[in-house]
Amino acid sequence: MTAKTGKCACKGKTETRKTVRVGFIGYGIQARTVLVPNFIKQESVVVKAVCDCDRIRREAGAEFVNAYYRENRKARLAKCKAVADFREILRDGEIDAVCIATPDHWHAYICCAAMKAGKDVYCEKPLTYSVEESILVMKAQKKFKRVFQTGSMQRSWREFRTACMIVRNGGIGKVKYVDCNYGNASAQNNTDIAKFPANLGGPSHPHRFFCQWDGPAGKVQDVATESAPNKDVDWDMWLGPAPYSPYSDQCAPRGVAKFYPMFWRFDDNYGTGYNGDWGAHHLDIAQWGLDMDKSGPVKVICSEEPHSVNPLHGGRRQFGMKFIMSDGTTIFHNPFGTWGTVFYGTKGIVAVNRGRIAVWTGRGVKPNAQIRKALEDASFDKMKKIAASVGADYGFDPSHKKDDRLKNCLDTLDAYFELEKAPLQLYKSPQQEKNFVDCCLSRKETISPAETGARTAILCQLCNLSYVYDSSFDWDPVKCTFANHTGDPAWLKRPYNRNGWDIKL
Repeated sequence: MTAKTGKCACKGKTETRKTVRVGFIGYGIQARTVLVPNFIKQESVVVKAVCDCDRIRREAGAEFVNAYYRENRKARLAKCKAVADFREILRDGEIDAVCIATPDHWHAYICCAAMKAGKDVYCEKPLTYSVEESILVMKAQKKFKRVFQTGSMQRSWREFRTACMIVRNGGIGKVKYVDCNYGNASAQNNTDIAKFPANLGGPSHPHRFFCQWDGPAGKVQDVATESAPNKDVDWDMWLGPAPYSPYSDQCAPRGVAKFYPMFWRFDDNYGTGYNGDWGAHHLDIAQWGLDMDKSGPVKVICSEEPHSVNPLHGGRRQFGMKFIMSDGTTIFHNPFGTWGTVFYGTKGIVAVNRGRIAVWTGRGVKPNAQIRKALEDASFDKMKKIAASVGADYGFDPSHKKDDRLKNCLDTLDAYFELEKAPLQLYKSPQQEKNFVDCCLSRKETISPAETGARTAILCQLCNLSYVYDSSFDWDPVKCTFANHTGDPAWLKRPYNRNGWDIKL
């Protein structure tokens, strides 16, 4: 156990503890391959329960935890239980914290209910499904004073912290423009419905209960196959507050899935497309670099790209919208590229993605197609290149060759910009999950608390609303609502929460 102790105020009681007892809610591939392994390896963590509305998944999760404890000579801890209903975990006085990795439409309800029950919360990104939910999660953390971490793991990676340190300390002057790159540019012109993965652009899709795509098995599924009864899943619980729809095994893959289900992420009823999936990462870094963790945009400008002709998209444009932030910076949404986030300042450029970073100094430029193309392979020569790593040291995917290019590049940037002595120091976290556990014990604030995650989620949601309603609108980042008689307040929340799954603080 760690030597640190913390005070937990649950139901009016104060107790000192050295261990964080965790319950997992949602055991899909993210929990199985990332979250559970990163939590369970920490000496101060005991995993007490795994919850999923799929029997096979929750039993597999509990057995994984118990086997880990047995194999690591901690058999006394091999008492992890499989739970069908997350409310059992919230009622359990033997659980201090929850880790939520459900589909997006469940995040906010469980976050708020867990904090109300006295639990600390780690929740995957995007933090919420709607703007209304973002506001409620922010209010809940303030009211219940729980430790809260959003799973925006890039904030715990050195390349992103270095990029934001350079930007925040004026290394490239005043930032005027930011590119956030995610989504498939060719999606809007791909009309082959069988090639579903290739059809994923930026925004979500109109709801449909069938998938019919070339899935992991290499076959085009049909509606009858996708909707065949699944006795192992509580489909009503999977849907939760979302409108009723027939069962789809593309939303709730049968058994322990070995792929990331993309179908529900791109369905209007459950997610916000790549805006919430990858936008929650790259918009989050833009927000961090711009010091916008407590603010947001004042204008959302509709895309001028062609409307999609893809039958899945409902005519929605797939990229090209813009934010005007409260400090005047313009953020552009572009398709996937080498860089996830690119900051354009009056005195240089910082480009960053997972395992990659490049920095130039010189007279500022406004991004255009030619500049963006030159940045892709770091061949941009209109400024002085300070350092660049665009290579194989990806750090996230073990299939990539590992080398020291990224580390050497980051060391060069640290020295050039004297970041260790910089007047503004950003929160340094060794790992998102460890930062959360450490804060559960110390009762300090995490690197990505509720407001930070909710503000990023709002960016994702406003981006998606612009595509869904093909609209521009003004925004009040203080009140988190439309301004100047633009937009429709009904867009900011789900019309109703099915089965009474309303958030009550």
